[in-house]
Amino acid sequence: MAIAGYKTQSIDTTIDAELYLFGLWKSLSLIKKAERVSSWTKGCLELSLIGIKQRHPHASLSRLRLEFAKATLKLNPSDFLYQHISQSNQPLMLIDPISLALDVAKILNELDIPYLVGGSVASSLMGEMRATEDVDMVADLTMGKMIPLIQTLQPRFYVSEDAVRDAIRYKRSFNVIDNESLGKVDIFILKDNPFPQIEFQRRRKQLVRQNPDRMLVLPTPEDIILQKLVWYRMTRNESQRQWRDVLGVLKLQGDRLDFDYLQKWAIELNLSDLLKTAYTESGLEISLNEIF
Repeated sequence: MAIAGYKTQSIDTTIDAELYLFGLWKSLSLIKKAERVSSWTKGCLELSLIGIKQRHPHASLSRLRLEFAKATLKLNPSDFLYQHISQSNQPLMLIDPISLALDVAKILNELDIPYLVGGSVASSLMGEMRATEDVDMVADLTMGKMIPLIQTLQPRFYVSEDAVRDAIRYKRSFNVIDNESLGKVDIFILKDNPFPQIEFQRRRKQLVRQNPDRMLVLPTPEDIILQKLVWYRMTRNESQRQWRDVLGVLKLQGDRLDFDYLQKWAIELNLSDLLKTAYTESGLEISLNEIF
């Protein structure tokens, strides 16, 4: 099948095969997609740990943790977190990103801190599934909730009070590291700009796990696309991972998307050129020519 401008997610995949694959993914519930994202990521982490153990067969638990941290968190010996990890002999208990997001979300819910889960977790649930390196969350966190949050996160999680305070003050982000698994959660403080505010208003609870039912608050597919395009632009249009995530959501969601909303915010965020190219490469060009 020939679709003008269509770009497959991988160069070794034909258009026919990819359309068939996305058709199968569209039939999956969000719970099934979450299961696959979790299993793929955890499988990658397990393979990484196996490789480290093979390269360092006589390594202590602390050495294994350090090598795993260097591989998954991209830490340098000069980093304070590197020193923190090196002081522990705690065995690694690998955890998948959905479970990690649910655990942190439970804490945020208990403290009445509004949040959403974005980044690759959100795009994998709404688009092409892939393994993820960490969990990105946006939280409407104030100084009044800072100490209760830190106290509730500890001792399972490592978090720096100074980093949280600076993140709140300057509307930045801070890291939360799971001491059990070394999984990382990046928590971004909700900004006052119009787009982050409207994205946060449009977020919605989604069932991602059953028995017992557990939910995550996720952005809409449209807002995932726009945020990924913002990040892609920030990399000077060089991050193929961000671009692939954009195409994955467009291809999976298709005509279910609110194209008027996408167009409005693409104009506001100076993303119209990128969005038009993304439409073309995801096979949506023919039906959407008239809006540009």
